[in-house]
Amino acid sequence: MASSIASTIASTRVPLPRPGGRVPRSSKCHASFTSETSTSTAFKPPPGTISGAASEARAVLRLLREASQQNIACPKRVRIELPLPLVDLDPDVFAFAGLHGQASDWSGGLGQRFRVTKGLIDDYVLDGYENEYLGLLDRDADGMGVWRVGGGSEGEGGHDCTVVTHPADTTAGFFLKLLDGEYGKAVTKSNHLIVVVNAFWSGSGEKVGQPWEFGLREQAKQVLSVKDGGWEKVYCARRCRSASGVEGTLCRKWPEPWRLFNTEGVRVVLETNDEPSNRQIAEALNSDANVGDAAGYNRKGVDTSRDDDVIT
Repeated sequence: MASSIASTIASTRVPLPRPGGRVPRSSKCHASFTSETSTSTAFKPPPGTISGAASEARAVLRLLREASQQNIACPKRVRIELPLPLVDLDPDVFAFAGLHGQASDWSGGLGQRFRVTKGLIDDYVLDGYENEYLGLLDRDADGMGVWRVGGGSEGEGGHDCTVVTHPADTTAGFFLKLLDGEYGKAVTKSNHLIVVVNAFWSGSGEKVGQPWEFGLREQAKQVLSVKDGGWEKVYCARRCRSASGVEGTLCRKWPEPWRLFNTEGVRVVLETNDEPSNRQIAEALNSDANVGDAAGYNRKGVDTSRDDDVIT
């Protein structure tokens, strides 16, 4: 099993051929590809439903747990980005809803969003795994549900994985206490896997807590930094849309690279080792659809005038 996991990790680092017989190059949109090959695609298209995305996240979690248990090099503190539905559509429709469903109308606030996320975790992400939902991390930690995954008593090593939802700038203090072992020592073990689903903290923790909480912010910058491979996003399924209205699907399944698919999900238009920026995504989608940037997208404010260049 260890050798199979290692070979999987090694093999997926190589750029894979894309539909249509072309081999994508990292950080390039498909319009610039010239290399031809007769090899058929070796990777799956993006998920077509939200439940399908959650099931793919489960497969990534299994791979990570197996690698961690067998001491194969893998990230131990990771993030998963699950798509959330638009509230006026069928709950399984995978549509553009912004990052973490921000574009949806969550009239019930974070509590409503947490109920949807919890359903995906219980029904799909942790389906078939021995797990226990422990409740909210704290009564004031809105949306921060906690699961222990894996069996065994603390004397036998305890559970091997902890899943936490929605840690944000306002609740990161509770999350830092969890990481420090104040809610249980299992999370402090070197091979313990900590999975954060739909994290909301800003950047690398620069805006955690209140402006006067200097100690908390300094700790957050050290612990929550996403630089140099920290808190790697091991799974992502996100519908994206450029300012010109061209949609696509951004996917990442560890240990594979990031891939941006076109609107129909049949062609890779961008492949990168790191999460692409919004600008990279928009440019790749627009290039694939052969449309220009939206008005004002590449214009500086100082170069425009209300009198002769109104941008709507």
